[in-house]
Amino acid sequence: MIFAYLARVHHEILLFAVVALAIGGMDDFIIDLVFLCRRLWRKLIVYSRHRRMTTLTLPASPQPGRIAIFIPAWQEADVIGPMLRNALNHWGDQDYRIFVGAYPNDRATLDILTPLAARETRLILCINERNGPTTKADCLNVVWRAMLREEERTGVPFKAIALHDAEQVVTVVTQKFRSFLRVLRIGHPLQALTL
Repeated sequence: MIFAYLARVHHEILLFAVVALAIGGMDDFIIDLVFLCRRLWRKLIVYSRHRRMTTLTLPASPQPGRIAIFIPAWQEADVIGPMLRNALNHWGDQDYRIFVGAYPNDRATLDILTPLAARETRLILCINERNGPTTKADCLNVVWRAMLREEERTGVPFKAIALHDAEQVVTVVTQKFRSFLRVLRIGHPLQALTL
C-alpha cells in the first residue's frame, strides 16, 4: 500500500516536472522562432534591396565625437604603466581621452601615473578624495566628474565611454576599439562600451 502511494506521488511529481519544463521551453522556442523569422525576413527582403552595413562601410558622421576611456586603478603599479603606454601607442591619434581613477594612499600607482599624465595630454589622472580601496563605482564616479569637467573646459562633448581594466591587454581590444570609433562617426548620442 505504501509503495503504491509512493509510486503515485512519484508519478505526480514527474507529471508536474514535464509540464513545467514544457511551459518553460515554450518561451525559449518562441524567441528562437521570432529570431529565425526575422533573420529570414532580412535575408529575403531587406538584403535583396540594400547592401549589408558593417562597421567598415559606415559613412562618416557630420558630427564626429570624442571617446572617454575610464580606467579605475587600485594597486595597479605593476601593470598600469605598460598598459597605458601600449594603449597610447596602439590607439594613436584618434580623438579620445583616457581617464585613470587612482587613490591618494596608493603611492606606487600614483608614482607611475603622475609622470605619464604630465607628458601626455590624452591621459587625465583623477585622484579620489577618499583613501582606497573603495568600490569601483566610487572610483568611476570620480572619473565621471573629471570627464564632465573636461567637457566643460574644452567645449567638446564626449560621444561614448569605454570601460577598461588596467590588467587588460590592449592588443586584444584594439580592433574592437577601432571598430567602435568608426561606429561613433554615425552621429548617435552618448554610448557605452566595455572593452
